[in-house]
Amino acid sequence: LALLSAFGLVLFFRFFRLNQVPPEMFSDHAEKLLDVWDVLNGETRIFFPRNTGREALQMYLTAGIAKYLNTGLSFLSLKLGTVLAGAVTLPFIYLLGKEVGNRRVGLFALIFAGIAYWPNVISRVGLRFPLYPLFVAPVLYFLIRGFQTSNRNDFILAGVALGMGLHGYSSTRLFPIVVVMAFALYLLHRQSKGYRRQTIFGFMILVLLAFMVFLPLFRYALEDPGMFNYRTLSRIGSIERPLQGPAWQIFLENLWNAVTMFAWSNGETWVHSIPHRPALDIVSAAFFYLGVVLIFIRYLRNRYWMDIFLILSIPFLMMPSILSLAFPSENPSLNRTAGAIIPVFLIVGLGLDGFLSRLESSLSKTWGKRLAWVVGLSLLVWSSLHNYDLVFNQYYEQFRLSAWNTSEVGHVIRSFSDSVGTPDNAWVVGSPHWVDTRLVGINAGYPTKDYAIWPEHFHDTLTVDAPKMFIIRPEEEESRLILQEMYPEGWLTLYKSEVPTKDFYIFVVPPTDDASD
Repeated sequence: LALLSAFGLVLFFRFFRLNQVPPEMFSDHAEKLLDVWDVLNGETRIFFPRNTGREALQMYLTAGIAKYLNTGLSFLSLKLGTVLAGAVTLPFIYLLGKEVGNRRVGLFALIFAGIAYWPNVISRVGLRFPLYPLFVAPVLYFLIRGFQTSNRNDFILAGVALGMGLHGYSSTRLFPIVVVMAFALYLLHRQSKGYRRQTIFGFMILVLLAFMVFLPLFRYALEDPGMFNYRTLSRIGSIERPLQGPAWQIFLENLWNAVTMFAWSNGETWVHSIPHRPALDIVSAAFFYLGVVLIFIRYLRNRYWMDIFLILSIPFLMMPSILSLAFPSENPSLNRTAGAIIPVFLIVGLGLDGFLSRLESSLSKTWGKRLAWVVGLSLLVWSSLHNYDLVFNQYYEQFRLSAWNTSEVGHVIRSFSDSVGTPDNAWVVGSPHWVDTRLVGINAGYPTKDYAIWPEHFHDTLTVDAPKMFIIRPEEEESRLILQEMYPEGWLTLYKSEVPTKDFYIFVVPPTDDASD
């Protein structure tokens, strides 16, 4: 019953107000939906080169959702895919908690990971970010089980999951290093005594199957290494921007900023975080640090390989963010550190379990358990309310004020097309750092149409039959004056957006008696 209640709570946090939080798309979503459009129209790829290149898994997942759930080429289709990926991760967190602790540790880890702002936000934004922890969790679960049981099937499943993960999100490319580290730590500790030969054989199976699943993408990497590696090399090296100092110094600064983000600052990227706030809420952060201390003490006493692995895996899983040497302002980031969600919330669960166990033992058996339940539920309520406010109030409001209202512009164009006009006689006047006009087309229901027009091309519209409509940014006064001079019969109205500072002008040219003029 506790487990079912926990799943109900975390599913509420993951799916509640999904269509509104976050409310708008930005340019990366246009790239993804255009790739999905290609898939739906028969263009199957292993790697999608648009926007410096992306692995294929999200494109096929979203295409399936758009087609079979009838959600179409939309922000909701992207969100459903990534939120489902985040939700599927949670049972593996529970199972891992049982492996590293007990059922209560698994339950705590599941709940706090499920309600937490960090994994919730990166799942809701509709990009590939949750695909990183989605595959880290099962790989670690089956790998740890494989070490403990020497069961060949566990190594097989870990290998398949690892290979699939490499088709998901670029950050997963460094995850095999963590897998190798786990293997080395296990062999170096006494728990592997008598099982080393079986473990080495099982690990070879894991590597072989992971490579077999990765093979199509490996072929692409050999055929076009520049495109495959561009995104990674542009962050690590100087092919896009020279390093602003010694690489070792930037690395150490990035490492410090990343490992302190749990209680300090999770970076400055507004699209998938609340800038300059901690990655964890107060309760989770407190039990994370308590858990680190308890695990370290336990390791010193017992020398159990999994304890030191949990601690060391966190910075290694954050390396895709830490290695942003050319763009240190992009570190830390909640997306590229997302693999660390798994060990972080396992440690939260271990810390809370240790704290409540101490409370239970401080009193009689009956009263100790009652006190632990009261304290545990109180902490859960506190954390839930805090995370609810972070996601559904603070993050939502910040995103609403920061993103451009392409949905409103698209709605206006769709209304015009469905009433007096057509999709081809409406335009959005181009303006630097304003709406992505591809998203306007997607929101209007015309996904392959880019509605941008620049002032130097206004005269091209003279040959188009009226009625015509132009969407104009309020700051573009010169464009407005040019259009009013070209079309003196037109009328100008101000569209009042739901978001302050996001108003825009609608300039409509009515039909004339001689439509061919």
